[in-house]
Amino acid sequence: MKRETAVNALEKSVKHAKIVQECIKTLDIGLQVLLHEKNPEKSHDLFHKVDNLERDADDLRREIQKDVSSGELNPSVRQNLSHLVKRMDDVANCCTGVARRINTIPIKFWEESSKETIDTILEMMKTTVECGQFLDKLVLDLLEERENIKEFSRKVNEFEHAVDLLNIKLRKGLQETEYTVNSFTIFTAGNVFDILEAISDAIEAVADYILVLLTNY
Repeated sequence: MKRETAVNALEKSVKHAKIVQECIKTLDIGLQVLLHEKNPEKSHDLFHKVDNLERDADDLRREIQKDVSSGELNPSVRQNLSHLVKRMDDVANCCTGVARRINTIPIKFWEESSKETIDTILEMMKTTVECGQFLDKLVLDLLEERENIKEFSRKVNEFEHAVDLLNIKLRKGLQETEYTVNSFTIFTAGNVFDILEAISDAIEAVADYILVLLTNY
């Protein structure tokens, strides 16, 4: 990845990673506002901001892919860069998936949820934010010295595993709660939690792919 076109694409990928990180952080704030401050109007605006950030990430992904396709790169490098950006974009897509769906869940569901459930959801999101802090670090290190990629990847794996454990705890707590909301609300909430857990999975996929690139280059 020493050619100028590839380096320029990676530099833009760092910017892309920062937008994706902003998606994660904004989703975290939105969840805190909804579940702690109990302010659905303010949280709605924050969730809408996540949607806009994801759109910005999409636009930058297309720009990077255009640069890569017009550069004099061999097919292998072109494919690797495209896959890297696509994997980062998957993280933003998961954030948007949570933001869009959670707005449809009635307040009654959250009112009937236990404090432990609310705290576990917020802890999952906080841990996901910590996991996402390594996105731009991984891309930067791939572009520069490549000395810390393995350590960054290890930290991502640790945070992803912590999210998995919190997700199991959340599922147990939900099944111990008596809800009076309708079945579709329960289904939607479950879907939201699935996608919330998938954010850290998508971050781990980025880290794993960068490890592959490190081996290849």
